Amino acid sequence: MQASTHAVRNSVATIIRGSAITCVCLATACAPNAANTPNTLNAPPSPLAPPASASAPTHIAVIAAETGSMSPIGIAAMRGAQLAITEHNRTSTLRFDTECIDTQSSSPRATELARAAAARNTLGIGFTDSDPALVAIPEFTRLGKPFVVLGATDPKLPARCGVGTFLACFGDDAQAIAAADFGAARFGKRTLVIFDSRYEYTRTLASYFRNHMGNDLGGTVVAEFDLSFTPAAAVAPHLVSPANQADFIFVACMPEDIAAVLKSVRSALPTTPIIGGDSFDCAAVLNTPTANSQASTNAAPATAPSNRVWFTTHAWLGAGASPAALVFVDAYSTAYGTPPPNAFAALGYDTARLAIDARARAGSDDPKAIAAALAATTNFQGITGTISYANGPVPQKKVWIVSVANGTLQLAP
Repeated sequence: MQASTHAVRNSVATIIRGSAITCVCLATACAPNAANTPNTLNAPPSPLAPPASASAPTHIAVIAAETGSMSPIGIAAMRGAQLAITEHNRTSTLRFDTECIDTQSSSPRATELARAAAARNTLGIGFTDSDPALVAIPEFTRLGKPFVVLGATDPKLPARCGVGTFLACFGDDAQAIAAADFGAARFGKRTLVIFDSRYEYTRTLASYFRNHMGNDLGGTVVAEFDLSFTPAAAVAPHLVSPANQADFIFVACMPEDIAAVLKSVRSALPTTPIIGGDSFDCAAVLNTPTANSQASTNAAPATAPSNRVWFTTHAWLGAGASPAALVFVDAYSTAYGTPPPNAFAALGYDTARLAIDARARAGSDDPKAIAAALAATTNFQGITGTISYANGPVPQKKVWIVSVANGTLQLAP
């Protein structure tokens, strides 16, 4: 492991709504609807006037969950992409007209919206969850339009979604291997796995972890708990069984389940190390609900700072981060009034920049030319690492491991 690691119209904003719940906006980096109450949460930085010789824009769809259960990750990703496109359009004659699409954390909704967006746009970027990505991205590729996956980490997405699909993130295989290697070296080779068979991401991540731990490291998975059959609250009694004693616990769950899992584990095992996947890179991981947090419906939930928790992620943006990462943090903070909440903001930024770079190298709006330029990408330098597709559409990138100690994030030593 390394380092404990092992694009937009400048005219008045136009809103297109297919129904009352559709959230699609066309504007410079998806500016808020001027006719309605501004969405300050997702509002991008104000665009400057375009260069006098600006070309006809390239149309790009940016798809992520800005509402629903995946929004803690999706909002950051969308904002990062908006920032990159706005920065580019301020200075370049190569313009991008962006359609920002909120999947509402729904696979059926994502598919419906992607189908319409694919007909209007030259290419697409987005998705931080593998389930909607699997069903929505083919709406682009069947039309011969490339799609760059922002943060959905199933390494089989390019093969399953069609030619023209590229990942800008590492795959679940890479982060599972990094987690297993870290856990085995730091804590031991007996592990307990908590996962959720209802979701592609959690199934895939747990499978890669299990295989590497047992087949490559000679470790033992002493027990597994599937949250689809054993809810988090029901897991705790089993954790104290002598037969289930483990050196650490590996968790592959969705962001909305993190709090419940942490509460359950800590009620039974206060100090056993917990290692999670990149879904843990959200605010829910910082505090653990206490056993009496639901004692009164009128009382605020009681929490304690999380400790002895580690997780894999795509970039480190805290103290000691790279100079490029710190520049990104400053730009994001200036644009949105708050620092980037997680590494998915940087993934959004990198993915948009990669799409811009490929369009520039393609020299035209021909989707096939852009797809070819993407496939020829070598040593693209991003905040989240170097992206090359010489060995296929899934880049080999660094996996960062972050620790949670007393409710604060630190880069694992």
